[in-house]
Amino acid sequence: MEIKVIKLVDLLINTENYRFEPVSSQKEAIDLMIEDQNEKLYKLAEDIIIHGLNPNDAIQVSPSRHEKNKYNILEGNRRVVSLKLLNNPDLIENSKYRTLKNRFKKLIEINKNRILKEVNCIIYDDPTEADKWIKLKHTGQSDGIGTVDWDAKQIQRFDEKVEGKSSASLQVIKILEKSNLVPETVKNKIANLKITNLDRLISDPNVRDFLGIEIEKGIVQSDVDESEVIKGLTQVAMDLLRPDFRVKEIYTKEDRKDYINQFPKQSMPKLSQKAEKTWVFTSSSSRATSKQKPKQSSNPLDRKHLIPKKCILQINNPRVNAIYSELQKIDIIHANAVAVLLRVFVELSLDCFIETNKLTNVNIDSKLIKKVLEVASYLENNKLADKHICKGIKSAVNNPNDLFGTDTLNAYVHNAKFSPISNNLIITWDNIQVFIEKVWENIK
Repeated sequence: MEIKVIKLVDLLINTENYRFEPVSSQKEAIDLMIEDQNEKLYKLAEDIIIHGLNPNDAIQVSPSRHEKNKYNILEGNRRVVSLKLLNNPDLIENSKYRTLKNRFKKLIEINKNRILKEVNCIIYDDPTEADKWIKLKHTGQSDGIGTVDWDAKQIQRFDEKVEGKSSASLQVIKILEKSNLVPETVKNKIANLKITNLDRLISDPNVRDFLGIEIEKGIVQSDVDESEVIKGLTQVAMDLLRPDFRVKEIYTKEDRKDYINQFPKQSMPKLSQKAEKTWVFTSSSSRATSKQKPKQSSNPLDRKHLIPKKCILQINNPRVNAIYSELQKIDIIHANAVAVLLRVFVELSLDCFIETNKLTNVNIDSKLIKKVLEVASYLENNKLADKHICKGIKSAVNNPNDLFGTDTLNAYVHNAKFSPISNNLIITWDNIQVFIEKVWENIK
C-alpha cells in the first residue's frame, strides 16, 4: 500500500460500485449516486467543509489500467462524488434535482476558499487486496472482527461526555442508579434496560405529568417529593425490564395512556406531595434540590475564547505563557489574530519540549510537521501519553486537508488568500488540547 495525495479530477467513480448494479460510464455512476443519495450528498459535502475528511478513513483506490495517471475508487465513492459536486455542481444535470444543484452552488459561493481539490488516498496495486477491509467495514460486526456498533445508551453516554449533553432518559437511568430509594434488585438490572423504550415513555407529556416530572431545556426536574417520583420511575424500570415486555405495550399515544391507567396503585406518585424546592436529575446528590432552574449545557462551539478557562497549563516559559493567557482572553471573533497566535503557540510549545527532553532527531529549526511527529512519537514510545492520542495527532498533521494539518496552520500565517474560521479554530484546539497538555506536563 502507498499513501498519496491525488487530485479529484484523477479519481474515477467506480462503475461497479457494490451499492448498485454495474454501469458503463462515469456519468452514469455519478447520476446513479445522485439519484440514490440525493440530500445525503449535500449533508456530506457540508460536513466535509466544516470538519474535513475523516483522517481515520482514507479513500481507497487502485491505478486504472486504461487511463494513465487515473485511479479507480475502491472505497469512498460517495465522498468523492460529494467533492466533485462541490467543484462542479453542473454534474447534476437532471432537472429533477435542480434544488440540490442550487444548494451546492450556494454552499460553494459561501466557502470558495475551502473547497478541496485533492484528497489523501491509499493506493492498492492489486484492487483485491482492499476487498477484505471494504467487506469488514460494510458488513457489520462479524462476530467482533468488524466494527461493533454502539447501542442507543452508549451513543447517549458519548454525547454526554464529549458534547456535554445528556438525554432525558439517561438522566432518569442515572437517578435510579444512585438513589438509595431504589431496590438493589432493580439497580442490578438497570444496565439491561432498553433506553429506546424509556425514551418512548419519557417523550410523552402525559406520561411525564403522571410521573411528576418535566423537562426544562433538556434537564429533567420535578417539584414533587423525590421519594414519590422515584417510586413511579422504579415501577417503570421494573416494567421495561420484564422478560415478557413488548414495545407494543407503549408504542402509540393510546398504548401509553393504557399503560399509565393500569399502573399499580401502590406505585403511583402522589403529586400532591411537593418538594421544598424544584430538584433536578443532574444533581450529584440523590436527594439534591436546586435553587433555580438549570441552564442548558452550552455548545462547545459557542464559547468566546479559543482555549477554555478550564484548560490549566503550567507553562514555565514567560513568552509562551503570555501567548497561552492571550488565547484564553482574545474573543474568537478575531479569527486572524487567534489563528496566528495558535500557530505560534503550538510551535513554541514543541520547541520547549524538544529542548527540555533533548530530542536528537529534530531541533528548533526543523519543519513544524517533523516537530509534531517527533514529539508525538517520543510521548508515545515513552508511554507519556495515550498511543491513540499520539497516532491521531500524527495522522492529522500529515493530512493536508485536516484542520491541524501543517498546510492549514502555515496558511494562517503565509497565505493572504486563506481566511481562518472561528469554529474551525475551536475544533482544532479541542482536537489537540490533550496532546498539548501532555507536552507541557512533560516539560520540567
